[in-house]
Amino acid sequence: MNYQLDVQGYYKDQSRTGFPHSSGIYFVYRGIYIPHLKTVTLMELLYIGETENLYDRHNEHDKRNEFLARLQEGEELFYSFALTESLSNEQRKKVEAALIYELCPPLNVQNLDSFIYDEITINVLGDRHAYIPDQINAPSY
Repeated sequence: MNYQLDVQGYYKDQSRTGFPHSSGIYFVYRGIYIPHLKTVTLMELLYIGETENLYDRHNEHDKRNEFLARLQEGEELFYSFALTESLSNEQRKKVEAALIYELCPPLNVQNLDSFIYDEITINVLGDRHAYIPDQINAPSY
C-alpha cells in the first residue's frame, strides 16, 4: 500500500496555538532558530505522533515536559506536520508506526523494534526545508 504525506514546513513552539483543528501526522524537533534568515537548524527529531486534532494535541501534549527537557542551551522546539484528512484512523496509525520504526525518535516507545503491519510505502512531499513562516496557513478540514 502507498501513502503520501505533504509536510508543510517547520513551526516554532509558540505557533502551536495556530495549528489547524485537523487530523495529521506530526514531528517534534529540537533546533536552533536563525532569526535573520527565518530558518532553523534542526538538531534532532524527538518524537513522531498522529492525532485527530493537531491543535488540541499540541496545546495539551502529555509529553511536552519531556520535549522541553531534551532542549540544550539556545535550542527551541519546532514542529512539522502533514494533514491526513484522507486517511482513516487505522491508516494514520499505520503510517505513524512505519515512520517511528524507520526513524527511531528517542521519545517514542512503541513501534521502535518492530512493524506489525503489512509492508507500506510512504512518499513524503511538501515544503520540508527549514524556513519558519510568519504565520500558519494550514486549513482545518
